[in-house]
Amino acid sequence: MKQITSLLAVLLVLLASCSNEPEVTGDAFVPREVFIDVLVDIHLVDGITQERMFYRRYKDVDSIDVLSPIFDKHGIDAASFDTTMYAYSRYPELYDQIYNEVLMKLNMMLDELDNSPEK
Repeated sequence: MKQITSLLAVLLVLLASCSNEPEVTGDAFVPREVFIDVLVDIHLVDGITQERMFYRRYKDVDSIDVLSPIFDKHGIDAASFDTTMYAYSRYPELYDQIYNEVLMKLNMMLDELDNSPEK
């Protein structure tokens, strides 16, 4: 009977820990909203540098040279970005949520551009 009680207690603890939504928080990590904005900017820069007009200029440039101004703009460094990226990669469901927000922001920017009178 004591073994069954112990087993039930362990199962209860495991179930309780599984039900909590994982989070990426702490001083070593980039805050969620900032991380989303950084990823949006990275995708914008990536799109620009892949354009034929700019490709030759940026094809041999180290990615850190392209990303450093983005990190500076958002007040983060490469190490905290890498740490945050690694942490989110361990939680695919959170990573999907992040990227859904990134795509939403990029689509909103595209809609604004498409609807602007200065086409």
